[in-house]
Amino acid sequence: MDHIAELRNRLFVAVAAVFVGTALSYVYSEELFEILLSPLLKVLPPGQNKVYFTGLLDPFFLYLKLALVCGLFFASPVILFEVWGFIKPALYAHERTFASIFVISGSVFFVGGALFGYFVIFPFTFEFFISYTKGYIQPMITMNDYFSLCSTLLLAFGVLFELPLVIFLLTRLGIVSVETLSKHRRYAMMIIVIAAAFITPTGDAVTLLLLAGPLVFLYEGGILASRIADKFKKKEVKMEEIQP
Repeated sequence: MDHIAELRNRLFVAVAAVFVGTALSYVYSEELFEILLSPLLKVLPPGQNKVYFTGLLDPFFLYLKLALVCGLFFASPVILFEVWGFIKPALYAHERTFASIFVISGSVFFVGGALFGYFVIFPFTFEFFISYTKGYIQPMITMNDYFSLCSTLLLAFGVLFELPLVIFLLTRLGIVSVETLSKHRRYAMMIIVIAAAFITPTGDAVTLLLLAGPLVFLYEGGILASRIADKFKKKEVKMEEIQP
């Protein structure tokens, strides 16, 4: 019952943080949407720097969804802190160190991936699509379609940038080894390039390289992280053998 009471309290704090973050984000929802819209407006043809809505309630619900996403983002430190506070008593000292590093690094990599998508991928992607505009072909972009595309891409880049942590975790669990990762590096590079080709909405080589390059770098970082994890794992095994 004590654990249930603590879980309830921590869930209440996390939900309250999301609610406050969503409420504050909704107040500035128009400004936040303008920030999200900025990469598109820069590449639209002159005199066509507008987006449209087809349903009367579309702007209201879009701003609400945007506020909820931003609220979750702004409240994520509080949520992670509450999750960490709940599981911390059940972990050993060395497990607490790895768990804290994993949580903090995971947040940093996810945010870094989303920012990379916004500042690097978005301009090239939108410019590529708008390049199809001709005298008889003009874009009429709706708010909902644009928000869906942006949220999908930002989520995809955030998840992809978790690659080093995934490799680190797989090494800690003994599913993969440093030798395997290093031996099959060429195959991994090929898979990364193919995955980047499917993920990037454009077919140009520049956007493909812009995504595949950082992923290759992250894979190498994952190998380095797996070496560190392997050393700690071997050290723990030796400590267990020494102890009676």
